Amino acid sequence: MSDKVNKKLLKASGIVALVMLAALLVVGLFELVVLGMRSRLGFLDAGKRWSASGDRFAVVSLYAEQSAGLTGDDAVGWARSIDAKLLEASVTPKEGARSWTYCYAADDTVSVRGTKGTVNAKTLAVGGDFFVFHPLSFEYGGGFLNDDSIPRGVVLDRDLAWRVYGAENIIGMTVEIGGEEFVIVGIAKRESGSGPYKRAYGDSPRLYMSYAGYRKIGDAGVTAFEAALPNPVTGFALNIFKSAVFANESTSVMRESTARFSLKNRFANMKELSYAWVSVNKIEYPYWENEARVYDYRAAVLMIFEIAAAAVAVISLLLSFILLRISGYSVLQSAKNGWKKLSEARAKKKRERPPKPAKPQKQKKAKKTKQAEESEKSEESMPESEFELTEIPEERGNT
Repeated sequence: MSDKVNKKLLKASGIVALVMLAALLVVGLFELVVLGMRSRLGFLDAGKRWSASGDRFAVVSLYAEQSAGLTGDDAVGWARSIDAKLLEASVTPKEGARSWTYCYAADDTVSVRGTKGTVNAKTLAVGGDFFVFHPLSFEYGGGFLNDDSIPRGVVLDRDLAWRVYGAENIIGMTVEIGGEEFVIVGIAKRESGSGPYKRAYGDSPRLYMSYAGYRKIGDAGVTAFEAALPNPVTGFALNIFKSAVFANESTSVMRESTARFSLKNRFANMKELSYAWVSVNKIEYPYWENEARVYDYRAAVLMIFEIAAAAVAVISLLLSFILLRISGYSVLQSAKNGWKKLSEARAKKKRERPPKPAKPQKQKKAKKTKQAEESEKSEESMPESEFELTEIPEERGNT
């Protein structure tokens, strides 16, 4: 960093950068909240429960008024039409399997009679794979089979079980509905005791029965039709659904439920917040869709704050960059200066380091030749007498 850097502006740039990070953190937290909302809506994951292939699925729904006069036969006809449309689009199932699934429901209130008394219960008469879309939490037993030839199975919630029998574990017992006897195959418990689910589910006891069985005692029209369809590209499932399902637009609504929490849909809902509670039709949505609509509203409100936080992050980024440039600070120059100081510090440390003591050099012994070694050995083995000199006597003169 050079001496020309304005440290006050540099500090201000850092503070603004922290504001940007805080704003981004807020955006991330809002996104986690939205993901939490989505996870509460089990019917959005019907495709994952239906197929373990990992392919992309979308849940598309139709909700209609009672006065629309839709029946179970209409729902079955739509299912056949969807099969044909998927075949035209070259979406073929594996042998012995189905590439998609569906369910439908009619909403009514019926009188349920047990050994303890008779109670009016909100009733969903369902067909297709209802429990794939709406896997109830069962206290005892389970759901009835998707088979119109055995339409006598019913599921009671815990509240209804206590009111008609004074007990919970009553699997296999019967209740009388509209003069007909039905076998209890499951006791369901509420998924949550608070929040939107509680308000949407209501306080009344509930009963689930097959649509084929319900037709023996009632004639309410189908008000919900849901399909979990392959969605290899965005919009594919919705287009297949729209091309196969025909209903009066003035008495029904269609929507791709899986995409309801996308940025696009949340932004659209945000723009319509002022009219969120204005209804121009007489559709009575099932409890799971009412719960989802509450989360739609909350996600739209969060979207306002999320956009505000994102705007703060963008403005902070620009302002931080401007202050950084004005301050005279250069990241490249700072890196060069840092590297220079590091190199100087290393050089100084190297100079100040005491020299290492010299290691004593070992004298190398001269290699002896094989001939020299043999000579030494022969000298050592030779007797000492051979090396003694003979004393020569002095010559004496003639006397």
